[in-house]
Formats: sequence, C-alpha cells, structure tokens
Amino acid sequence: MYFTGFAETNKTFVIARLARRPAGMCEMWLFLRVEGIGQFEHPQHPNMMVPDESEEIWSGGGLTIEYLEPQICWKISFDGLLRKGPYRQQWSEEEGDLVPVKFSLHWENFTEVFNFNVDSHPSTFARAFAQEPWTIQFFQRVKKQREQHFRHEQWGQSVGEIEIENHEKIELSLKGVRSHSYGIRNWAEIYRYVMILAHFEDGTAAHLTVINIPATTTNLTVGYVFFPDGRKAGIEWSNASLAEIAEDGVIKDEYGVSFTAGGKDFAVSAVLDKQTCPVVFNGLVGSGVFHECIADFQLDGSTQGWGLVEFYYRDEAAQLVPNLQLGPKT
Repeated sequence: MYFTGFAETNKTFVIARLARRPAGMCEMWLFLRVEGIGQFEHPQHPNMMVPDESEEIWSGGGLTIEYLEPQICWKISFDGLLRKGPYRQQWSEEEGDLVPVKFSLHWENFTEVFNFNVDSHPSTFARAFAQEPWTIQFFQRVKKQREQHFRHEQWGQSVGEIEIENHEKIELSLKGVRSHSYGIRNWAEIYRYVMILAHFEDGTAAHLTVINIPATTTNLTVGYVFFPDGRKAGIEWSNASLAEIAEDGVIKDEYGVSFTAGGKDFAVSAVLDKQTCPVVFNGLVGSGVFHECIADFQLDGSTQGWGLVEFYYRDEAAQLVPNLQLGPKT
C-alpha cells in the first residue's frame, strides 16, 4: 500500500508505503518534508525491511495504514523517531539527528479506481508485444505475469496534523495517489523503470510508467489520466523512452514527455528537486535501488502540478547494506 500527498501552497509532502513480505517482514518507506522545518526520513532508510507488526492492518516501523471504508477512506499514522536532514544516498552506521515525530492523516478519494489489468489501453500492450520475438514461451510468460500480479490506483486528499518535537502542531492538507498492488511480483524480472505521478491545479491527475521486463516487454509504456470532470482513460501512446531517461544512471534536473489519453494530447514537463531525491534499497541485499525524486510539473506549458518521478535500477553496484539490523535499534 503506497500513498503520496503534496501540498499545493508550499513544499510540504508525505510519502508512505507498507508492503507485506514472507517470514513476518514488510517493506516500509517513509519520507516527508514540512515547510519551514525540514525534511525527514525513517532512520531505517535506505534499508526498507522491517518486522511486520500486525496481521490485521498494514503496520511496520511505527507506520500504520488501515482502511476505514475500502476504496474510500483510509488512515495513515506514525509515532516514532525520524531522521532529520539531507536524505541519505548510501548506507551509514551513523544514526544522524533523530527527532520524535507523530502524525495522523485521514485520506479520502476524489477519483474512482483505475484498474491496470482492466482499464489500461490495449494499444500500449500491442505496441510493446510487437517489439518482442514471438514464441509460445513468450506468450506463456505474458499470461502468467498477468494472472499473478494486480494493481489499482486512485487519487484523494489527506487531511490531518503533524507534531514535531520543539515545533507547534501543524495542520496538513495534501493531495496524492493511493496505489495498491497485490499478488506475485518478481523483482528479479524487472530491469528498470521510470514512473511519473502528478496532480495538476486544474484537477487533472496522471500516471505514466515506462518499464523494461526482459522476459516479456523490454519497452512497455502504461498509465492513465483522470480528467477534471472525473473521467478516466488509459494512455494510448507516449514518446517516453527508457533509452532517453537516465539510462546511464545519471538523473537530470528536467524531463519532458508527451502522451495521448482519451483522445487528447498531453505534454508534461518535470523539474526535479535534486536535494529532495531519497533513496531506498530493494530487499535485504540491495539488489535494486529506488530514487524517489520530488518534482514540480507543468501540463501543456501552463498548468502547474505537483508530484514525483521514481527511478528504479536493478543490481546497482555496491549498494549492499552491511550487518543489516531489522527494525529500530534497542
């Protein structure tokens, strides 16, 4: 379960993620920035593995996500220590400046659900499949992948408050996505992807992912647009290419993509905040690396937007976490 939330009046944001894994473990992300105070991350980062603390709700590392009404209302809360200061780009034994932080957010949807398995536009898959060698084994792998993993998203607003030691309580109002994937996802099969998530001041919300899964699709573009009137449409075409977006591992300050959805053309530009690009390692041995880059967006050159660009690289060298300890130190 993954939530983002961005203020539209300042630089405040919250990113929270919990995903259950075998053997009583879960993956946890927690990054936030509060205007006028600073940026914070969970002290376990860039590692993301923590013990699963509940069988009833999503809970780990002091972060809790629970549904109040499925696909309508959710509660996201945290009570514990966060590390203040620049986001770490590599593992360090130093704990840093740990600060008591407590927040509680009530999330409520303002769009319906986009189901990637049902609502995605077929032309994007047809275009991706046409680039691959066709064999019986290829189509068996595609079928298996489609039957094992599922994902849906919707957008909403989080309202609540946050308490940070030595600061006044602050009220928050944030807009962002709720993403829920479930089933079997084999990260070893994913070589690289770039994902754009953005919400714009006119009410438009967009998701665009370009992904390389060597066993099935080496250049698949998928995503959607929610229009201001609530309509949804899967992306039909995009000029986005992994070969042209940080292929060498160097993430630039600006990117631009075009795509078509619902019969309308969109041009989206992103200016990344390179000081706000936290990193997490995928799994216990750091076999992949996520770069969660906060960005300011523009739609068609004029409409302002907020969100992020997420970069994933598999098997990035020298990213192992030495002497990994799960959970907070005692």
